[in-house]
Amino acid sequence: AGHATGELLAMPLPPWNMKDLEKLADAFGDRLYLPVHKDSTWESIELARQAIQIEKRLGPTGLKLFATQRPLFHVPERKPLHDVLTCLHHGVTIQEAKTRLTLNSERYMRPLEEVCLLYRDRPDLVQRTMEISERLQFSLSELRYKYPQEVLPKGKTSAQYLAELVDIGLERRYPRNQTEPAIRLKAEKQVAHELSLIQDLEYEDYFLTLQDVCQFATSRGILHQGRGSAANSIVCFALGLTAIDPIKLGLLFERFLSRERAEPPDIDIDFEHERREEVIQYIYTKYGAKHAAMVCTTIRYRSRMAVREVAKVMGVTLEQTDLLVKTMGREGLSHLLETPFDVAKFGITEEKFRLILRLALEIKGFPRHLGIHSGGFVISHEPIIDLVPVEAATMTNRYVIQWNKDDVATLGLMKLDILSLGMLSAIRKCFDLLREKKSIDMNLASIPQDDKPTYEMIQKAETIGVFQIESRAQMSLLPRLKPKTWYDLVVQVAIVRPGPIIGGMVHPYLKRRDDPRLIQYVHPRLKPILEKTMGVPIFQEQVMQIVVAVADFTPGEADELRRVVSSAWRKKAVMHGLRQRLVNGMLGNGIGIEYADQIYKVIEGFAEYGFPESHAASFALLTYVSCWFKKHHPDVFVISLLNSQPMGFYSPRHLIAEAGRNGVRFRPLDIQNSDWDYTLEEIGCVRIGLRSVDGLSENDAAIIVAARRESGPFRDLEDLVRRTRLPRRAITRLTNAGALSAILPENIDPRRALFSIQAIDFNQGSFFYGTEPLAGQAGSQSDETDGRESIAGESEWETVVREYQTKGFSLDNHPMRILRKQPGLMPRHQRAEDLARMPNGASVKLAGLRSLLQKPPTAKGVCFVSLEDETGIFNLIIMPDVYERVRSVLYASNILEVAGRLQNHKGVIHIKALDVRAFQVPSRLLIGNSASLTDAPTADQFGRSV
Repeated sequence: AGHATGELLAMPLPPWNMKDLEKLADAFGDRLYLPVHKDSTWESIELARQAIQIEKRLGPTGLKLFATQRPLFHVPERKPLHDVLTCLHHGVTIQEAKTRLTLNSERYMRPLEEVCLLYRDRPDLVQRTMEISERLQFSLSELRYKYPQEVLPKGKTSAQYLAELVDIGLERRYPRNQTEPAIRLKAEKQVAHELSLIQDLEYEDYFLTLQDVCQFATSRGILHQGRGSAANSIVCFALGLTAIDPIKLGLLFERFLSRERAEPPDIDIDFEHERREEVIQYIYTKYGAKHAAMVCTTIRYRSRMAVREVAKVMGVTLEQTDLLVKTMGREGLSHLLETPFDVAKFGITEEKFRLILRLALEIKGFPRHLGIHSGGFVISHEPIIDLVPVEAATMTNRYVIQWNKDDVATLGLMKLDILSLGMLSAIRKCFDLLREKKSIDMNLASIPQDDKPTYEMIQKAETIGVFQIESRAQMSLLPRLKPKTWYDLVVQVAIVRPGPIIGGMVHPYLKRRDDPRLIQYVHPRLKPILEKTMGVPIFQEQVMQIVVAVADFTPGEADELRRVVSSAWRKKAVMHGLRQRLVNGMLGNGIGIEYADQIYKVIEGFAEYGFPESHAASFALLTYVSCWFKKHHPDVFVISLLNSQPMGFYSPRHLIAEAGRNGVRFRPLDIQNSDWDYTLEEIGCVRIGLRSVDGLSENDAAIIVAARRESGPFRDLEDLVRRTRLPRRAITRLTNAGALSAILPENIDPRRALFSIQAIDFNQGSFFYGTEPLAGQAGSQSDETDGRESIAGESEWETVVREYQTKGFSLDNHPMRILRKQPGLMPRHQRAEDLARMPNGASVKLAGLRSLLQKPPTAKGVCFVSLEDETGIFNLIIMPDVYERVRSVLYASNILEVAGRLQNHKGVIHIKALDVRAFQVPSRLLIGNSASLTDAPTADQFGRSV
């Protein structure tokens, strides 16, 4: 009632209270309506009767009834799905739901004719509904959005201030006394063109705000770099938002901003992932929660979650559901729908099985809950709550609007993308370590360019842990592409993407790189566009430039082409019209149908996923820097990666093994010397950090380090417990990880220590149980003489399993090394390091820990698996027919045995798998009292690392 002014309409929902309705009638007058719905239930009949009585009492001037369907689904057939969603909302099964479910399927969207028939006794109610519709003429275009101007100095317009900052940046990027006049002139002309368009579209405040945010990050020493289409803009380059020179690369500005598109710019800035929160809180502090909030993202049901949720509603047990989901594999619901199954193994009936699948297929894609976008910020001059509802996120000091990034773009609101990148954190830590431990002061600009040893390392595909080119597919291509320059890295980053792959551009590029005589251009206008990529289109910008040059598109239409493809590529009619326009334009310029079709296929590929050149160039800068550090300072590099986890393809055990191959030595986890982070104790020598212990908190580690700093090393276990007052959980985890070896007696290994810890009274710090001292403490009796059963020591296998379970790696051993030593177990198995010396086509048999498993959609059903033994990593190619036969083994087992044929092409080594089996660990390895401590370790128990 307090907001009854203007055009606001009131429609109170039942149950109704006469006193409240009378107040609303006084406040709203003829803008108060009462809903009536009919769904053939006693509830709707009773509510309709009440509504009529209220209408008589308040009179036609005080309140009006109107017809509503109050729909819950659009067709009656969706009633079962609505029941499932209702049960999920209330957290009950279908058997427990009872009156929470709707009684029938009548509340659906009826055609107007049916509605009129339903209300034939009161046609005025339907007329009233249409009257309401006429009164509600609000359009989203009425929202008035104004960008904030907090960073604008007094007495200056936004256009003036932006031009000033760009001039300063232009001189920094292209100094007059150091830049060729032609390049400087070209840069100035491009700046004038961009500023003119920015001013016409009134986007100056957006650039000023983002420049202010980046300036804050720079002042705090937070590494950041813009990427995406913003790198096509010289204004962004001059302001320091991006690090790529668009003049040097010849990038297309219209890919970033165009008059035809007339929508807000979208600039993505990556910040260090560990310090991005500082930037986010700076924005909240500067603009306040009323003017700044993050964009939402709608979390939707995917195949596995859909099956789990529907099965739960249907009363299927967790064990049965786990088996059902496990059987799905990575193909998802399609595998369950298309493959015949003996449903008895799932413990459910055929009817229920089919019902679960049908409902899961319907619920797939439904919104599940609201989340926060990875970094999208909307900032408004007026209170943002005047535009959109804002709610506090579960994370402290975070606020989120109920619109997603697409909604924001549709309504013309400008969004800042404050993103995070783990490699930026790692690189900043590299610079810090270089300065602190090696007295070398460097930054991104001072890294030596075109370093030959770095490129030699890249060409050998020794890129585990580096940025972007560390995946199996990238490493397979590196020895063939053999990058020699930074621009080669730009191509390398972009070429292993669905765009070039689906378009069939990868192999033509490699062939032309090997033999430049194969380079040709079907039209003279294409040479300046494709010259730098051997005549083959690889980047989004090139495709846009091609359609402008030889298909008669304008630059703005070319960008619209990209947008249409990315949003409507599954719509055959749209894509057919697009292809026809493209082909007609090319034919009109004398280009044959074959090449036109090939370009169209590239465009289709980019609809799946393809890199713009600017994006690839931004990433290539970080790729080179990470490779340089790995080559010249492997100790610094591996520490920075390990202290920035989780990130990248590889787990800490892979990073440690790779650094070991590069000459880095590692010292074990030690309660007396380890800090939270991994540390460089001396050049080339790394101490394992307490962060490696699974489940140990950073706060627990800080207590240990502080106690050590205050009173010196710990004397023994009792001293550790009494000085730190750590809970039993933390002490147990440290013991399991082998961190307490330095303070335990020589005859007490982690297993025996764990039994001793159980008797500690952690509340009192007492080390005595009754009147007897614990085994292993000073003055204790031996296990044999006190009448108690002795505790067996660990076997070598149990030790390595314990270390893998608690840290994810072992410095001293490897599971495959232990297995290989067993007599007769692996008599003819090769090792990863043997493969390079074997001939192409040789039969091989290997075994290893499963490290990575990928089944990309562009691979036509081929599965790629990386296995690891004590000498390194080797890669399997599993063809579709073999995959179908061994898929359950691939996902269920962590140690795999493979038989196949070696493929060695120009130094790229793969195993074409003919058979894959679970490796059986012999029972003789499982000795001792392991069950109570390591839960009977098997081949599948290597904890979080696997």
